[in-house]
Amino acid sequence: MIGRGRRGRWVAGAPLLVALLAVPAASLLGMSTALASSDTTAPSPFDILPDAGDYQTGYSVAAPYSNIYVSWQAAYDESSAVSYEMTVDGTVVRVVADVEAYLTITKRVEVPEGSHVLGVIALDAAGNRQTAVHTLQVVVDKVSPTFTSFPLLLLRRGQVTEDGYPMRYTWTGADVGTGLSQVRIGPGADCCYTTDPWRTSFDFTVEPESSVAWRLRLYDGVGRTTVTVRDGYVSTVPWSQTDRSKTWQRKSDPKAVGGSEWLSTMAGDRLKVDVDGRSVGWVATTGPTRGRADVLLNGRVVDTVNLYSAKRHEGRVVWAGKLPLGTANTLSIVNRSTKARHSVGVDALLLQR
Repeated sequence: MIGRGRRGRWVAGAPLLVALLAVPAASLLGMSTALASSDTTAPSPFDILPDAGDYQTGYSVAAPYSNIYVSWQAAYDESSAVSYEMTVDGTVVRVVADVEAYLTITKRVEVPEGSHVLGVIALDAAGNRQTAVHTLQVVVDKVSPTFTSFPLLLLRRGQVTEDGYPMRYTWTGADVGTGLSQVRIGPGADCCYTTDPWRTSFDFTVEPESSVAWRLRLYDGVGRTTVTVRDGYVSTVPWSQTDRSKTWQRKSDPKAVGGSEWLSTMAGDRLKVDVDGRSVGWVATTGPTRGRADVLLNGRVVDTVNLYSAKRHEGRVVWAGKLPLGTANTLSIVNRSTKARHSVGVDALLLQR
């Protein structure tokens, strides 16, 4: 239709506008409701965007905080603007409107601690609904990992090398939120070993005579950490602190730890030392002429060590043990060899303080 406008111009639609102005307001409301009720088409399909954040992989999210950001593609509707409902476990927790200008929408939602499912639903003015193709599986983890047994760093049996003394960390740990993701062992968080979360022990070496203290760290799926207290260093026990039977003799051996060893060739010979620390290790040479010895701790036999081997091997920790804490401890090595293989030697005694 064409109607006359200002200064004699004709304006399209003018008679229709006049006609509409003549219609009562109640009738216009009825017309609008009729138009909305005739719309039975849902907004266009859309989906949540998988975000590659610090703790998100695809549609699985693990977070150390409750503020979760969700991004999705905008849906389209031919009849009206589109609004959105954000849901947590099926319950609407936030309504998002007035976002028609955006192709991608990002909004924040509060998620309680624990495991939850986040969804997004698009709605048009007629109430037609379109659910996003994917949901987000969210775990909010606010609890750090825990040690389920006391971590122990102790000397272990093995070869003494130029790199250091053989050590073993033992532990058990758990995390109730996202589970353990890794274990790190070293003086600091960035050094020196990383191992699998299912491990409960780890063997490594510590630098000889080093005073560097080592720690063990548990990490969960959102980066929360639990760390042990400082563990002490390892050093050799000075020979001046040992008490030996007169038949023990100092023998030069360039391949032995320290370049020499104390050697016994008589059954019953005893080497004794008082030790105060967390663990102690006996370093010795094994070989075809080497025999057996009892290891006593505080007067009680705790092990019998066989030093025989078909080939000669120097610098091995042949015995290592944990020391009782809070008490004075006496370590004794007693030659129990036969005439066929009568030699028992001590390259060094290692003490973890």
